[in-house]
Amino acid sequence: MNFSIKQNILIEVLQKLQGPTSFRQNFPVLNCILIETFDNKIKFTSTDLDITITTVIEGNVKKSGKTAVPAKHFIPIIRELPSQDISLELIKNNLLVKCGKIEFKINTMDPEEFPLIEEENKKTLIKLDPQDLAEMIRLTSFCVGFEDTNYILNGILFELENDTISLAATDGKRLSCIKRKLPATQPEIQTKLEFIFPIKSVNELFKLIKEIKEDIYMYRDKNNIGFDLKNTVFISKPIEGEFPRYENFIPQPTDNKLVINKKEFLSALKRAELLSAPDYQGIKLEFKKEELGIYKSTPQLGEIKEVLSAGYKGPHFTMGFNPGYLIDVLKNIEEEKVAFEIYDVDKPAVLRFDNYVYLVLPMKLA
Repeated sequence: MNFSIKQNILIEVLQKLQGPTSFRQNFPVLNCILIETFDNKIKFTSTDLDITITTVIEGNVKKSGKTAVPAKHFIPIIRELPSQDISLELIKNNLLVKCGKIEFKINTMDPEEFPLIEEENKKTLIKLDPQDLAEMIRLTSFCVGFEDTNYILNGILFELENDTISLAATDGKRLSCIKRKLPATQPEIQTKLEFIFPIKSVNELFKLIKEIKEDIYMYRDKNNIGFDLKNTVFISKPIEGEFPRYENFIPQPTDNKLVINKKEFLSALKRAELLSAPDYQGIKLEFKKEELGIYKSTPQLGEIKEVLSAGYKGPHFTMGFNPGYLIDVLKNIEEEKVAFEIYDVDKPAVLRFDNYVYLVLPMKLA
């Protein structure tokens, strides 16, 4: 194997691939990136058996071949090289990396030990807007649960039907769901597609799509979900199981609302959270006609009281909340003002806008 490539192009490719190699593996070859060269094309593959990322680019290939190179050594080396042409040549069990007067020799592994990645069957492709999908992931991923006992909550539910894509996530204490229209050129989906995508896969997918402007394609093949991002293909296994029917937990809209400046509310919550402790996480919110009181008291730490101007329609009462659950949603939305629907002291507060719903349960205060 012998090929040359520009340093900036190579590092851009490797950054896409490093996710699956960043988890400590029982099999050393899974910490490697598989490099294959053929017909002036260079193919890079990384996998942890749950997630597989493949990228194919054009290159100056002088000799075909393949090798598996440890990512934790290879990526930092390429990152520190000058922005020039790099020559890579496989000599026995070593990858010789040349850049100007710089030479590195990296030990490689037998590429035949690398898992065989089957070519996916892409008969049915669903067109998606990557910016819409990235926004949907950003507004739901923070609600994913991390419990071993209820593993189906450890991912985001994807639902695609007719001309709509929906995402939902919950950890049992809060719920986030959002709907968006598919691109106008995507034919209606006659058979509903539904799956739970693991949060690890969601995070890796988000990294890949957040800067993409042109449409991407999703497909399902056997037990895998794939995303075709032009030169890069992302494949992951979904979580098996049935996601809760989350729609049943969303109350009907109410006119009782707290309307408040998002930036001011977020800053106040962050200040109150400074006094949180494992056994004293909750804050008290007092709802009044033209203001919102925020109170936090933690033994041996101290207390804080802050009053914000707000528009509130509803009965006068106090509720306890985990401030982190409110901070998570506020820091991820762009609206200047937010309107939380308030039902009762033991009912969830609900934030709705633009086909997005966030529901958070109150908590009892000691």
